[in-house]
Parts: sequence; C-alpha cells; structure tokens
Amino acid sequence: MTPKMTPEAEKMMKTMINWVAPILRESTAKKIYWVLESMMRDRGVAEADKFLAVEAARFVLPTNYELRYGKLLGTGKSTKDEMKPVYSDLKEYYTFPRLAKRTSLDIGKPPKPANQMKVLAFTAGPREGGNSDTLAAEALRGAKDAGASIEVIRLIELPIGKCFSTLLDENYTELKKIYPDREFQYCKDARERTGHNHKGYCGLGDAMPETYKKIDEADAIVVSFPVYTDWETSLVAGFVERWIRYEYCMATPPKPGRRGLVVATWGSLNTRVYEHVTDHVIQNLFLRQINVVETVIGCGFVGMYSGLDENYKGIVSHFPKIMEMTYLAGRSLVTGERNQPEPVVEVRDPGYLKKVKIIPGKPPMVEN
Repeated sequence: MTPKMTPEAEKMMKTMINWVAPILRESTAKKIYWVLESMMRDRGVAEADKFLAVEAARFVLPTNYELRYGKLLGTGKSTKDEMKPVYSDLKEYYTFPRLAKRTSLDIGKPPKPANQMKVLAFTAGPREGGNSDTLAAEALRGAKDAGASIEVIRLIELPIGKCFSTLLDENYTELKKIYPDREFQYCKDARERTGHNHKGYCGLGDAMPETYKKIDEADAIVVSFPVYTDWETSLVAGFVERWIRYEYCMATPPKPGRRGLVVATWGSLNTRVYEHVTDHVIQNLFLRQINVVETVIGCGFVGMYSGLDENYKGIVSHFPKIMEMTYLAGRSLVTGERNQPEPVVEVRDPGYLKKVKIIPGKPPMVEN
C-alpha cells in the first residue's frame, strides 16, 4: 500500500523511482514506501510532504543520488553549476573551496607502540602524485613521524595476474569426500594441493605471494584511491579480488587485529555522494580482519587542470588544513591519539601565488 503523500511529494516520489532501472523500480518503491511509513508513524504524520519523501528515499537509494535531491527540492545547485568557476577562471581554480571530511573511530591504542608498527599502503591513483596519492603520502608522513615504518605499493605498478579458479575450495573438498578416486581440476594454478587445510602454492608466478606476505606482516593497512565513475577504480577492485582468492586458495586465514585507513578523492563538492563506494572498500577490508579506524574523503578536485597544479601534482597540497587533517589521521592510525578536528573542513588556499604565466597546452606557470 502506498503511503499518503501530498501531490507534490507524489510527483517527486515518481521522479526518484524513475531514476532506477525499470526492472528494479517495483522492489525499490516497496523499500522506500516501507521507510516512509515508518518515518510517518514515528513522527505522527498522516500525510508526507516532499521533504519527508526525499528523506525516505535517501535511506534506500545509493549515495550517488545525493546531488539530485537538492536540485529536486530547489535547495541546491547542480554539480556543473557549482563547480563552474574552477573550469573557467585560473584564480578560482586555485582558490575555490574544497571539502574534506575525516571520520575517526576510537577503539583505543594499538597493541604495539607506534615505533614497532609496520604500515603498508596501497595507492590506486593512476596519476603519480595526484590528489589521492598526495593525501596518502601525508597520512603516511603522520604515521612515520609517530615512529612507524612505512612502505608504499602503487597498484598500477604491481605485477599481479588474474585468478580464474572455477572450482571453489569448499566444492573441491566435498567432492573429494564423495568421490575420492576421481580427479577434479580445482585450480590449474594451485600446486600440491590436497584439501581444505593443506597449503599449496599459487603457480601464477606473479607478485601476489610476496605482497600477501607483506600484508600478513603489516600492523596497519592504508588504501587510497580516486573515484571517477561511481565506484572504486579497477585497480582497487582487481587487487582486492586477487587478494581474496589468494587467501582462500592458500588456506591462510587473515590475521586479526590490524588497523586500517581509507583515503578517497573525487570531483563533486559533496562528501556523501560516493559513501557507498568507500563503504564497500571498508567492508572488504573488514572481511580481511582489517578494522578501518580512519577515513579521509577529499572533494572538489576537478577543473581547468583536472585537479593538478602547475607541477602536475595534486592541487590538494595547496590546502594546508586538509593536509593537516590527513596528517593527523595517519598519526592516529598508529598511536590511537584522539586528535580529531572538525569533521568537515572547507578551506581556500591562503597562499594563492600572484603571478601566473600561461603557456598554451601546459599547466599554469606560477611565480612568487
């Protein structure tokens, strides 16, 4: 049964449901209506207005719909309009407000002192020194200054293959129990493997065994990546898939007790719009026994030079408050210090460099 709504709310609800693929609309509508009815009962409302309808939809639809709600309600600009200055004016490109949000989970101090901790970082930015790389480096600087040892692996440079195992470990083990005399091709690349508790070794001949050893020895894991097309980059997805398959095939359970930090950057000036992406990465790490205790999200890194500065590096380095926030997150990762600043920071570059020399086809040359 459809909850009672004002005509305007009904119109908006129809618009929001039509954002979803036709085959998913009926099931999505049922979920939104259930949430809306619950909210109406909780608030003692007999008829939902447009604001309540949108609030209910927010609980069900992915967070990348976030930018549409303001436009739908007439309370916000479109992303294109909001970010227009960074595409049209060089000074605006450098000084336009960027956003950063840090989330910090207090679970106490790590089991080891900071000077005994190993931090392993995986960066998935395709542009070396881009914004996600820059923030990861700043977080690692915070961890290193606290005494931890650090190592960085750029996923774009990591030589790992694709695992195409088609018979999963559980299936293989059960089949061998029922048909012990039959041969089954569990995985053509698993060698000397006889059962669920027996370690073989992977025959792909790539860097995964060495990388997995580093993961196993690390006390904290950092993952950083940009979001370009509504999900984590293929570098992150491919690596996590390979990691999980290697873990299963080698019968090596993940070591508990490790801490994690996730850094993500994107172009939209909204810290919530791709939360479903960061949530997915965080949950995958949690399933690997890595408890993410720090996240840093940086937003608004687009524009005339695609988020880079005159040195082809991430423009985020021009925003000292964002950099400080990230540094403190990295330090807290290995110390457990409660150094949480304001959860959302909006800053302008206070040191905009005054003389800008333009060379066609190249980033701006900036002189003091």
